[in-house]
Amino acid sequence: MSGNKSHLQLGRERDLFSFHEEAGSGLPVFHPDGTVLRNIIIDYLREVNQKLGFEEVWTPHLFNADLWKKSGHYSSYKTRMFLFKIGEHEYGLKPMNCPAHALIFSSKPRSYKDLPIMYSEFATVYRNEQEGELTGLLRVRSITQDDGHVFLANDQVESVLRNILLAAITVLETFGLKDLSVNISTKPADAIGDPKMWEIATKTLIEVASKAGLNYQIAEGEGAFYGPKIDVHAKDSLGRQWQLSTIQLDFNLGERLGLKYTDRDGKEKPPLIIHRALVGSLERFIGILLEHYKGNLPLWLAPKQVRVIPVSEKYSEYAKIIYQEIRKSGFRADLDNNSLTLPKRIRNAVLSGIPYMIVVGSEEETTNTVAVRDRKGRNVKGIMLSDLLSQLKKEDQEKLIEVQTVKILGGNIKNKSKAGMPEPGQREQTQDQNNE
Repeated sequence: MSGNKSHLQLGRERDLFSFHEEAGSGLPVFHPDGTVLRNIIIDYLREVNQKLGFEEVWTPHLFNADLWKKSGHYSSYKTRMFLFKIGEHEYGLKPMNCPAHALIFSSKPRSYKDLPIMYSEFATVYRNEQEGELTGLLRVRSITQDDGHVFLANDQVESVLRNILLAAITVLETFGLKDLSVNISTKPADAIGDPKMWEIATKTLIEVASKAGLNYQIAEGEGAFYGPKIDVHAKDSLGRQWQLSTIQLDFNLGERLGLKYTDRDGKEKPPLIIHRALVGSLERFIGILLEHYKGNLPLWLAPKQVRVIPVSEKYSEYAKIIYQEIRKSGFRADLDNNSLTLPKRIRNAVLSGIPYMIVVGSEEETTNTVAVRDRKGRNVKGIMLSDLLSQLKKEDQEKLIEVQTVKILGGNIKNKSKAGMPEPGQREQTQDQNNE
């Protein structure tokens, strides 16, 4: 029912996030349900990171500018940074996390036996995007990255790259983005480092993509200044292409920052570094998902998964019992016990993108059951709550894209012209229609 609304409209209607002139341009604030959505995405990515072998870290939001000068970001990225003085020293809000993760690597001696060392961080970075470039959540100045860096030896590059690339594809497909393509971006004009190393690194990325059985295109000159990269693009339901996952092979930063590990031969060597993000900017990704699903997020992503609706005030206590049981089972639920008519409350739930509505009245209270309908208008009555929760749990854990529980339980659409609305014979109500 949301049509092709922008993520800004959907964000307002769903009460997910907002922008405020007093806060400044490009600085969104996330409301409770928007924060739930952020955390759902982060929790899933944490699971993926753990399986890949990443350890999560935390680093400050600002650093002395000397670190950015040493890493090369100051000269290559200065115009995009927020820089300021504290006393006699210049500091900058971090535009990226790699130098901070390099500090952790350098905090103690490292051996080839320790490699690969993999750090992940859900970090806020800050980039001074120009006013005209800012576009809702799609381009902001405060950016939450699902960032990760791998410090490794040459002979580990191929296997680690392949594992991360395949994980990135699985992640995007799990979020329902199935139409994927891969670009390999080569040496840009502002590249640093040995041209031979660029050639070797680019060839490595091509071999990894080929051995993974992926079709790819070469994006000439679009690599990062410190190394070539693989980008995974996804096409959304509106036919738009988005660059999401990115994996960059860096053979320069380790040496620039003086990072070392002791190799098998006892000699000290700088590690190679892989920079990767599975979804990129969390804000941008949320904007893309909202528009891709037209606001109707799958059960596992929905900030509110279930809404309990009593037919009238008479059944409020039974509705409250059902609501509490649903919450105890771990589902994100709310209770709509206001004075609006039943059709209006069901319509509000559908317009809010809530996957499932549980309606309870005389029959349900008498038989200790529930009636459930999904936002597509399918409904089924006389279901034991335990059976419903069991099926919902399966849909949630399997991260299914479509709402399927009511269909599996035998539900159907009885009134196709008003999908999601109660049938005339079921409209038990005590409130006047004018309350709508």
